[in-house]
Amino acid sequence: MSKPMAEQQKYSEILQELAICYRRMQALRPLDKSELAYFNREFSISASHNSNAIEGNTFTFDETKILIEKGIVTGAHSLREGEDILGYKQAFDHLYVAVKDYRPITEEFIKKLHGFVLRGDPDAGSYRRIQNYVGSLSRVVFTPCPPKDVPSEMQKYAETVQSDLKKFLDEKKEGEFDWLKLLHMISGHHILFENIHPFIDGNGRTGRLLLSYEMILLGLLPVDIRYEERDRYYAAIQHYRDKEKYSDRPESKTENLAKLLAECELESMKQWLGVFGG
Repeated sequence: MSKPMAEQQKYSEILQELAICYRRMQALRPLDKSELAYFNREFSISASHNSNAIEGNTFTFDETKILIEKGIVTGAHSLREGEDILGYKQAFDHLYVAVKDYRPITEEFIKKLHGFVLRGDPDAGSYRRIQNYVGSLSRVVFTPCPPKDVPSEMQKYAETVQSDLKKFLDEKKEGEFDWLKLLHMISGHHILFENIHPFIDGNGRTGRLLLSYEMILLGLLPVDIRYEERDRYYAAIQHYRDKEKYSDRPESKTENLAKLLAECELESMKQWLGVFGG
């Protein structure tokens, strides 16, 4: 049996680095709006590429950048792939509009994000009305709740997220976080959303946007899970489902995703400090 995350030297050091980087970031804030817009724009291009690539989109990073910045499609790609890139970028930009008012994560907010993600699709912004599966009909990896349960499950999800976030927003006022608890909390929220799988399509992208929104609500940075970490990301979600059957240690269920998010958030912080830290 492996040691808990906080007792593993690698992640103990990452947690310490997160605290140090966060303090450095706080010392540099507030930032010039135009400079911050530059970072957010560059970060959103990378996030749009990676999040869509995880779902099978064939745009390269350079092709994604050209499409977003110049509206030009290079290479042989479907219209749907291009719409997915542009829709994700719109959704990502909306996070920074919403955070100015500390807009809560409600069902309405989630549906709006999904509307961006699947822009142009008739099911955009609507909960599913049929049973869906993680995997495929011939190889079912996970079966989400029946469609009739989606509204009630999503209501509970939104209430849980808001209740949990309130505790950490209070910690934010004190200027420090319990990083381990925070990472486990956000990991749990993300997996809960993915397990409900409330939409026919676009659940992964919408869930990763919600994950990033939780981070920026807390004054942290959005998470960019890279395409290269795709297998590890999916395995972390499956790890939760496997552990749920027999583990009596709640943290063990979210541990693998919490480790990945810790690494991703630290990378985001280092990029931010590389731009603004001098």
